[in-house]
Amino acid sequence: MNALHRWLGDTPIRWKLTLGFVVVLALAALGSAVGLATVDSIGRLAVELYDKPLQAIDFARVAQSDLREMVAAQRMLAHPEPGTVEQAKESYIRSRALLEEDLDVARRRAASAGMRAQLDRVTALLAEWDAARAAGAVSIHPLGHEMQDTLDVAVETAKADGFLFIEDVRRQTADGLWLTLAAGLAVLFAGAAVALVLSRDIVRPLKAAVTTAETIATGHLDDPLASERRDEAGKLLRAMEAMRVQLRARVEADRRLVELERERRVNLGRYLPPQIAGQLAEHGTAILSAGRRQEVAVLFTDVRGFTTLAESLDPSSLWLFLTEFRRRVAVAADAHGGVIDKFIGDAAMVVFGVPEPREDAARDALDCARALLREVADWNQNRDEPVRIGIGVHWGPVFCGAVGDGGRLEYTVVGDTVNVAARLQDETKTAGVPLVASHDALAAAGEEPQAGGWRALPPKPLRGRDGVVALYGWALEGAVTRS
Repeated sequence: MNALHRWLGDTPIRWKLTLGFVVVLALAALGSAVGLATVDSIGRLAVELYDKPLQAIDFARVAQSDLREMVAAQRMLAHPEPGTVEQAKESYIRSRALLEEDLDVARRRAASAGMRAQLDRVTALLAEWDAARAAGAVSIHPLGHEMQDTLDVAVETAKADGFLFIEDVRRQTADGLWLTLAAGLAVLFAGAAVALVLSRDIVRPLKAAVTTAETIATGHLDDPLASERRDEAGKLLRAMEAMRVQLRARVEADRRLVELERERRVNLGRYLPPQIAGQLAEHGTAILSAGRRQEVAVLFTDVRGFTTLAESLDPSSLWLFLTEFRRRVAVAADAHGGVIDKFIGDAAMVVFGVPEPREDAARDALDCARALLREVADWNQNRDEPVRIGIGVHWGPVFCGAVGDGGRLEYTVVGDTVNVAARLQDETKTAGVPLVASHDALAAAGEEPQAGGWRALPPKPLRGRDGVVALYGWALEGAVTRS
């Protein structure tokens, strides 16, 4: 102990502090390394959980839906009713193709040989189904029931795989917490020991530096400190000079932070709609994450014949086409106060009346739709092959806000209003007009259904909804309206 006291008395304070900091930082680095390794392991398991069991469950469930639709379509073909044969054929072809695709994806995402075996069995039964159907078998529905039962087993197998992954994540999380806790306690006790030893050796020089500390506390950071003393007090004054320099650097850093905050607001406006970026910069994510219910207008638009167009263009030309189309959608939306919720390939969803409700949101949505049709018509003047689009507009209640976790948030709106707007866009394929709007949208906009170029369409039920919906169509004068 005496030797330790002599060494402390002979060693400059900076070396003692350096030694203490090195010990603490080394222990902290060790604890951080343990924590990072644990987080990395858990993250890898979480990614693998999403990439395999969860996606396998999703695609297997979608395959179940495809199978039910295919069997139902075959039943309609086996016992046809007037006017349903063509629709049943289309439904069968579509569901049969989707079933095969979803089975393939689920097989690739399967986390166990058991699930892959079940999916292979479904594929084999599907081949038997096709062979029996080609041979004109009277009843092939037992094969459909067997495929459905096998898919049910595959889904349950995927769930079991997912539970095993979850248990592994939980176990590693618990182990990581204990390791992190142990590292933290080691850092705490080591730091306390170093501080106790060093504080007893540094207290007396601190008294001599009180006056200088008060000078720094008043904010006088521009006057440099100097001392010719060689004792501990002189060394401490030189250390306080370093502190003054650091404080001054902190002031400069704070000033830089203000400038960075200003730049951050500008950058948010580049990647988010201005309306949303403003709220995010002003209030953070709390208000947006809470969400709220309000009435909005939703506009869906989609390019007709895009699949055929994509097949005829090379990737760079297709990219240029999508860029031009999206630019026109963005210009029309910005001009009428719309917020682009998302782009999905050649489709776009635009919302009016968010984040704050507006009385003229419905009118803005209809004006935006008409402006976009005119913009596309002008675009077609310089194209060999005209671009044809469909637009659906609906007005109603939604729940809007930011969804997601802390790592990634997306501002969006959800509700039946969104689904109806998407269905109205689909109706343009058969209605003979490029713009279809609901009666609710026209009423909210204050437009007369029989004026301003609108014409009533035959009321009809929309896919996935009960009851009929009053629809109205609008087209540019002399525009091509075929689907």
